[in-house]
Parts: sequence; structure tokens; C-alpha cells
Amino acid sequence: MKTIAEFVLPGHPDKLCDRIADKIVDEACRRDPLSLVGVEVALHQQIVFVTGCVTTSPPMTENDIVEIVQESFRDAGYGEIWSPHPNEVQVSQDLRLETLDDDLRQLRTIADDQAICIGYAGGNVQDRYLPRAHRLAYLAGQKMKELRKVYDTGPDGKVIISCQDDNVEQISLSIHHHPEQDRRDLFRLAKEIAEYLGVCDMNKISVNGGGDFDVGGPWGDNGLSGKKLVLDAYGPSVPIGGGAWSGKDPHKIDRSGGLFARYLALRAVRLGLGQEALVTLGWHPGDAQPSVQVLQIDGRERDFRLLGMQNASISSVWRQLKLGSVQFADYADGSWFQKDAPWDLQEVSIEEKMALQNIAG
Repeated sequence: MKTIAEFVLPGHPDKLCDRIADKIVDEACRRDPLSLVGVEVALHQQIVFVTGCVTTSPPMTENDIVEIVQESFRDAGYGEIWSPHPNEVQVSQDLRLETLDDDLRQLRTIADDQAICIGYAGGNVQDRYLPRAHRLAYLAGQKMKELRKVYDTGPDGKVIISCQDDNVEQISLSIHHHPEQDRRDLFRLAKEIAEYLGVCDMNKISVNGGGDFDVGGPWGDNGLSGKKLVLDAYGPSVPIGGGAWSGKDPHKIDRSGGLFARYLALRAVRLGLGQEALVTLGWHPGDAQPSVQVLQIDGRERDFRLLGMQNASISSVWRQLKLGSVQFADYADGSWFQKDAPWDLQEVSIEEKMALQNIAG
């Protein structure tokens, strides 16, 4: 089977927007864990637009938003060498910055919108039960990020990898660089990434196939939060659900439902129900629990009760996955399922496995 997947660095304009949006979520939820946040971020060159609603207590201010934007640019690697400089960014806001009252707090236990949430687990434990190409693209991106300081490359960057079964067929790297940079450095960097992935044939690798990449980041492209939702999830070989996650608080079902669906898919595989699991949760506005729950094991629909008694209410998921302690900006680079997280770490006892397998017959 042939698969393909991509990854982009934190300095990519779309991922920069995601980080800004999730830093706003983190700050609001630090003030009040029941905060209602729905924001979107767009940017181009030195201008950043932040829109939506942030309802928390005490309410956030426009200055808070500006500080978050500047900090996000610094985190991504922009500053003295790579522009735009965080202090020179212009922030334009159209936000409702409101106070969270008790009436609204009580409504956080029901869905305020509709959502379709997909969770997947398959493959092998070495790939964190993710599609092979998706996992390798992430690892290549992390290596590129690590080597930035060695080769003095820019905050932006892209990776796209295609695989035939478990074997890498092609790697394309887009490396952000200075106009005067020695191009041999870019190929040295690419060689290190290839070796890191276990690829010895340099004919499988292309570097900056579209030409020089000396104009990158917000100068080279516009950015928008939520655009990389396929990268955030499982890559293009797995169906995606509905909305994106960044910019939404953890009581919104797009986010909590998507993370819980992954938790359940992992549970199915760790219970030994099959090699590959796909969980679909569907929410209607006003739902306290998902109206739709579908479990597929190795392509065949199975009884959802095989996962055991699962409380999928918003408040229960928030507690079970410890979403009140999560800094969502730490995952906004697309590492939701790529590194240790509360929705990934779970133990299944032998006794529980045996009990549920008896139900399965």
C-alpha cells in the first residue's frame, strides 16, 4: 500500500497561527478551566488578525493578546536574524473579550455545536500506532528543527514523505535559508535527516525542488489557524472528522471529542481486539453524550461495548484525559499523537482484557 504524509515546522505561517490560537486558549483556561474560547488567527507579512470570542474570568485584554502573538513569534524562531521581529508585528483584533459568568459555566457540560470526531490506531508501537508515512514525516520535521541551529536555517520548512508499505520511496524537503547561504549546507542537512530515517539512497531525496526558499514564513505565504487539520490528525490515509482543534477550549467537542476518539481507538488495539481501530463519535448541538458511537476493528463494525463502559460526557472526558492540566500550545506544532500525552498513556490489565474478550466471544 502506498501512503504519503507531510509535516511543517513551527515557523510555517499556518502553524504559527495555530500556536497563537492555542496560547490564547491556554491563558484563558489558566484563568478559569471552564473558559469558552473560539478564536481564529490569520497573518501575512507583519500583520496578524485575531478574531472570535474569549470568555473567561478575569477577562483578557487586548494587551494580553498582543503579548501572546509576540511570544508565539519568538517561540517559532523569529527575532533578530529571521524576520519579522516579534516587536514589529502589528496585531489587529476583532475579539469579544468577555467575563465568564455562572450561567455560562453551567452550559459547558453540553455540546454548543455539532461535531464529527474520528480516532484511529493501527500499525505498530514503534510508530505510536500511526500510519508509517505520517510518523516518518513528523520525525523528519523534528530533525530539521533540531538541525536549524547547526546549519543556520530558517524557522519555516516542509517535509513530504511517500512510502510503499513500510519502505520510504521519496522524501521532499523544503528548507528555509538565507539568500547567501551555501547550498551545500542544505544537502548536508538533508543527508543527516535521511540517515536519521534510515534512508541511504540520496536519489530518493529532493531539496527545495521549487527553487530557492530564501523568502519564507509570513513573508512568503499567508497563514490561517486550522488549515493543517490533516497533519494534526493522522495524515491523508485516515478519514478526518469535522472541525480543527486549535483555538478551541477543551470543553468544545471538536477538541475533546477528537482526543477521546483517539484514546478509545488506542484502547481497542491495546485490548487486543484487532490490528487497526477506527472510532467515530458524532455530536448534535445540545448533546451531553455523543449521539453516534461507531467502532470499526480491522475494517469491520463491532459492538462499541467491547471497549468497556465509557463515559463520553464532556465533563468526564475533560477529567479523564486531564485536559485541565494540558498546555495545548505545546502540541500546536502537530504533535497531538506524536508524543506522550494524557490521551495516549493508558494501561489495560490482563483481567480487563480477558473480561472484554469473553464478551467478544
